[in-house]
Amino acid sequence: MSLHLLRPSNALSEFRARAMHLLLVMRQAYPSNSGGFQSFLSREDERCCTCALWDRSPTDAMEVSFDNFKLKSVRGIVTHLCPDYGWINETIFFNPDMVCGNVPVNVGMSVIALVEEDETTHAVKTIKVKAMSDPIYGIEPSEFDKRLCIKCVTYATRDNIFISKETFFPMQLLSGGFLPFKGDLLLVEYSLKPGTSNITIHAVSLLNSQNMDEVCVTSIDGRTGVVDDIIFFTLDSLQKPKDYTPGLYDIVNVVAVDSIQPNCSWRAVSMVPVEMCIDQAS
Repeated sequence: MSLHLLRPSNALSEFRARAMHLLLVMRQAYPSNSGGFQSFLSREDERCCTCALWDRSPTDAMEVSFDNFKLKSVRGIVTHLCPDYGWINETIFFNPDMVCGNVPVNVGMSVIALVEEDETTHAVKTIKVKAMSDPIYGIEPSEFDKRLCIKCVTYATRDNIFISKETFFPMQLLSGGFLPFKGDLLLVEYSLKPGTSNITIHAVSLLNSQNMDEVCVTSIDGRTGVVDDIIFFTLDSLQKPKDYTPGLYDIVNVVAVDSIQPNCSWRAVSMVPVEMCIDQAS
């Protein structure tokens, strides 16, 4: 079943983009406002967010549900772009900070967006945007039936990785050589078996990873902690030197991956103290 909304005219799209941008600026300028004006902003934010154009494709067969929201992977094209924000399919709002690897995007570029939908209010928020090099995502002509989507790890065992209650794949299918953890974001290549709703997963990789050098451990809570106030880590899934245990205010080099964690959008998959790197180099 497909749900199609009328495509707005260029003028309407431009007006919507500017209106949304103005609302965001006003919210930042008047953080202490309350009452009617603040309620108006909330209603307008929700109205702008809930007009997303959904492609009810097999991608949605692997929706991920958390406590009170759903994650959905949406394929689309950048239709409007300004220096500090843009639109996908003329209806999905994003800003440059959401683009994986800070890759420049252009109007007409094919992208995959991971969006969060609140199951109570149905408000939609973009979490990540992955830029594709071309409309068919670089897939060879003989593989046109294959698709890409962004998925979130919901559970991992020693042998399997789950991306929904019913969908999982063997650990060896994941490239990158790290132990996944709940919340990690993956790029999944899959195909739909003709005449069925069954999917076949062909390849899985990290959505994005980044080296972050000389950052500080800013929080420790038992076996978990935070680096630089934005990078979550857990000793249950962290590559580190055998005799090293992270300590508060340690200066470390980490490799971090895109992940959905409490108050953090990264997860450290490896960590080495800078002092140890200096000792090995000398």
